[in-house]
Amino acid sequence: MSSGNIEKIRTGPHPLALHVANSTQSWTGAAAAFPLFHLGGMQIHPYLKQRANELRKDLTGHDLEKLLILIMQKAQTRLSDTLAGIGAYQHHPYQRQVPTVPLFRQIGSTEIRDYGTGLTPDAPVVIVVPSLVNPAYILDLKTDHSFMRFLAKQNIRPLLLDWTTPGDEELDFGLEDYILQRLIPLIRAVHRHHNKKIHLLGYCMGGNLSLAAAQILQKEDILASLTLMATPWDFHAGQPPHLSSLTDSFLKMDPLSQNSPQVPTNILQLFFFGLDPTLSDRKFRKFSYLDPKSAKARNFVALEDWANDGAPLSPKVARDCLINWYQHNQTQKNCWNIAGQSIDPGRLTLPGHIITPTADRIVPAASAKALQKKLSRFTYTKARGGHVTMIAGEKAKVTLWHKIASYLK
Repeated sequence: MSSGNIEKIRTGPHPLALHVANSTQSWTGAAAAFPLFHLGGMQIHPYLKQRANELRKDLTGHDLEKLLILIMQKAQTRLSDTLAGIGAYQHHPYQRQVPTVPLFRQIGSTEIRDYGTGLTPDAPVVIVVPSLVNPAYILDLKTDHSFMRFLAKQNIRPLLLDWTTPGDEELDFGLEDYILQRLIPLIRAVHRHHNKKIHLLGYCMGGNLSLAAAQILQKEDILASLTLMATPWDFHAGQPPHLSSLTDSFLKMDPLSQNSPQVPTNILQLFFFGLDPTLSDRKFRKFSYLDPKSAKARNFVALEDWANDGAPLSPKVARDCLINWYQHNQTQKNCWNIAGQSIDPGRLTLPGHIITPTADRIVPAASAKALQKKLSRFTYTKARGGHVTMIAGEKAKVTLWHKIASYLK
């Protein structure tokens, strides 16, 4: 570190103590759990019972004392790798730096930015709607790796809706308020400005919000198409068995059960951690072996910075998601009501496209495929990668971006 420069050390992954404690408990407890597993007394996930039984058979005749020592050694190595990976991430020099994008319109704290200024008038116009939970810049991750900037280079005029940090008014918003008072007015404003039908593309829960907006705007005939990427619909399909109890636990937390002004991002990080508690350990162990100067390492840090960033949510939005979606599954049951309408994908008449990743742990394939059944007229694409890497991973430009551009044209 040169004189006069202060190294910026990350404090994530968030919540840091949980990630470290979870890995420590998992690997230090591995040896202690082995005898219980061997004797058949350990509780095994139903999906893994057959594999557990096969493993016990394979252990027959082996020296169990030597196996126990090997397990302890392997567990120690894995914990060390995880901690080394977290440390390498925290000290990595990468910092996101991208050019400022012109602001097209702002309503309250919600902005929409135009990545296609200077394009020809005949360029198709698309509004890209991200999730409310994570920052919008996953779609503009780096100057040399940006979905939005790629579309502009294809002579498609992309506008990115950015929910930003809720202001005083938005802190009292629920999902319906965001759809009716932010998303729909901005769609109308873009349509009036360009005087042409607008393509709408929603990512993750941005797809749910976009679908609702598309149904409400259908009679106005201002949309050209609807594209839904990694969008959940059946919130009970493919989810872990503990989801119900997990949701109940989160609803009892103070920011959700009391009249707190906002729900901190760490509360949301806890919920997603609960959906896949081993993900953090796996990815940081893998990161510990990467060359920190490599493109792969920089891409990992860029994505991890995004995943640990984000603004707090209004309590109403958090409860809408946890109660109406995850707990009551209102979307799949056609009883999610916005502006007095039951949001039903089957009522849409405009053309569209559904994109689901092959390895999504946030939105299980069964949850996203529920939309495919209800929107059988839409074209369907299965994209390589997980929930995030599908659209922002190293290979996304090759595997998906070109397909989306050709569809929008």
